Amino acid sequence: MNTITVKILVFFLSLFILITVFSQISMQLKESYVTEAAVLYSSAEKVSFQGVYIRNETVMRGSVNGVLSYPNADGSKIANGSVVAYVYSSEDDIYINNRIEELKEQVKLLESAQNPGTTAAAEPEFISPFIDQEYQTIAFLIAENDLDSLAEERKQFQTLMNIYRIIINEETDFNDAIDSLNSQIYQLEAKQKEPTKIITAESTGYFISYTDGYEDKLSLDTAEDLTVDRVKEIISNSEISRAGSYIGKMVDGYEWKMAGIIDPMSADFRVGNSITVKFASTPDTVTAVIDDLIESDDPHESVIILSCDELTYNLVQRRVERVELILNDYEGIRVPRKAIRFNKDNEKGVYILLGQRIAFKKINPVFECDEYILSQITSDTSYISVYDDIITEGDISDDLYVEETASESPDEDDEAVPAVKETGKKDDAQDKDETQDKDDAPEKTKPEKGSDDDIFED
Repeated sequence: MNTITVKILVFFLSLFILITVFSQISMQLKESYVTEAAVLYSSAEKVSFQGVYIRNETVMRGSVNGVLSYPNADGSKIANGSVVAYVYSSEDDIYINNRIEELKEQVKLLESAQNPGTTAAAEPEFISPFIDQEYQTIAFLIAENDLDSLAEERKQFQTLMNIYRIIINEETDFNDAIDSLNSQIYQLEAKQKEPTKIITAESTGYFISYTDGYEDKLSLDTAEDLTVDRVKEIISNSEISRAGSYIGKMVDGYEWKMAGIIDPMSADFRVGNSITVKFASTPDTVTAVIDDLIESDDPHESVIILSCDELTYNLVQRRVERVELILNDYEGIRVPRKAIRFNKDNEKGVYILLGQRIAFKKINPVFECDEYILSQITSDTSYISVYDDIITEGDISDDLYVEETASESPDEDDEAVPAVKETGKKDDAQDKDETQDKDDAPEKTKPEKGSDDDIFED
């Protein structure tokens, strides 16, 4: 056999053996530790309670002989002299008016779908993604119980489906359907009756169609006078009413406050801090400010007063609402608490494993709980980084050298995590050479068994 060929075969055979040995050592090393990947994570302090809306409200009273119909949604801004309600003789009159509006809307959608300028340029491949997107949006809104947005998205979905039916030649046009709808509209208009009375606003403000009896008892100026007992009483007795001589109420301005009972020791509540408020009945979120904290005889019960200047339809539908306060929202690298150790310099951190390498990485906590902490995200390689393999279980063996990342500059090459080196017996010549060079070479540190490096923080 050719000598060169033999050398090549020997080379590849040796390389194969080295790779196999290296793989086995690496696998054994990994199997001796349990690791968890460091990932980005967010956590927030949340507090929930029953909140009471406080607004400057004026009740609209009047003699009503019939049924009220409101042309504007609750929370709509109404100018002085604008219509806030119509009075009809019966519910049938209101039904006819609403049905006529629904049919006219359907006609409008069909006419829009068969517009030649739209259908001539559209292709099935172009429309299909929009249909899928609308379908997903509708499913999301149903899950979120956002019925107001759902109505508008339904119209968009219906229009897209009608356009699609035309461009795939399932329909040539919708003229027959439009004629049928117009015929129904004509028949209903023949039965339509004028309102017996029109009610207008006497001032500018935001109209709400219900009353609950607290309009004259709660105001922005007196919110700080509320007590724990008073808030509990309002929560228990608040009932919506749309009957009798009450037409509705006008809210003076878009500012409102909310009062609730919280445990002041459950979180860091500070007057003047901005917080995010989430609501149980709507996907809306708003930013509010902590106006006041009113103490009581019970150290675990205080009245919190929030103020906000965002007013929408969903925020005027009730007097009492379950809310959730998001006080602080933290983001960082998630580190299991059981993995935390202290190095010889008493720095808090963790050991990480990467192949056959082990290193100590520091952590900078921004949030802590019983199970984990969040460490600040930084480019400094002496601190924990995303996707580092954090050692959560396993002792650092005595027969392994463990070197820490010492450099604080992330740009220097000497920051690379040092390889684990296996120690063994050395011959006399090696000992002699190392003794001579001892003063010239830096000493490598090896953690002793039972040192702080090997103790997980409780």
